[in-house]
Amino acid sequence: MKTNMLSRVADGMFWLNRYMERADGMLLTLNTFYILSFDKEMNDSQGYKPLLEHYTNLSKNQMIQSQYDTNFVLKYIICDNQNTNSVKNLVIKARENARGSQDKITKELWEHINSLYHFMNSPDLPKKLETHEALNIITKLNKDLLLYNGILQVTMPRGMGWCFSCVGKHIERCLQTISVTQAYYKPINYNLDGEEDLLYWRRLLLSLSGYEQYLKSYSNISHNRKVVQHVIFNRDFAHSVIYTLGYIDKYLDYLFKDNNLSEARTLKNQFGRLKSYVEYTDYHHLTGQQLEEMLNNTRTQLIQFSTDFSKLFFSYT
Repeated sequence: MKTNMLSRVADGMFWLNRYMERADGMLLTLNTFYILSFDKEMNDSQGYKPLLEHYTNLSKNQMIQSQYDTNFVLKYIICDNQNTNSVKNLVIKARENARGSQDKITKELWEHINSLYHFMNSPDLPKKLETHEALNIITKLNKDLLLYNGILQVTMPRGMGWCFSCVGKHIERCLQTISVTQAYYKPINYNLDGEEDLLYWRRLLLSLSGYEQYLKSYSNISHNRKVVQHVIFNRDFAHSVIYTLGYIDKYLDYLFKDNNLSEARTLKNQFGRLKSYVEYTDYHHLTGQQLEEMLNNTRTQLIQFSTDFSKLFFSYT
């Protein structure tokens, strides 16, 4: 399908932001778990398991063996060459996509990605993660990813490249929110009427940058149901499922506005059905089973949409 920019470049913009968003979400989650691992008051039954489940391909046995092993987790998540989803490998892939789209991204963005790439490839990084410097490294990487988002927002022109990068970023963010949410509802069998305390939900909310906002929204609903409202249905929360779907919808409108191809209409309708499915779910009367089904269905449909979107715009066979 023809757009005003080469499909190869559009593809590069889409994946550059998916990889950077994945690295950002992963580092935020890692930072949360690492800092809370020092809190001996916390009854921590999962350790790093939710992080390992979503972001790695480790077997169940490997996860059980390493879910409390901070040194292993830090190195595996941040700079392990064998882990395709390590921050190092994600930054390498992001840089490749940025290089292929260099005429569409700003000099500031390229330089920032490049300096992050060199930092991730410094030979002494794995050793430093075993020392007291680990926290400084995680904090630096978190800030670098925040800075990336700021540079993207402030310097990038709002053309086709911007649209593809925004769609990629928000597909990735939505999938992350769903996966991390599932990691905390699954162990309690999706019980929305349970009485898990705020300490239980703190990790989930901090991993999505939503803890502070959650605390400011007063409510007498029990946390188990209120957290669902916040991370899935809150239109004012930038990591919520409904917010990210709304953002994707906005940029699809732009990409499809002069396009009369039937495939484009089909794809727009496909996404519209997915967004409506979440939008018209009544969370006040949601049952645990319905929540589980909704998260699974939304995830499956969004992955399918991402595949179909790529086929239409990036000429994948």
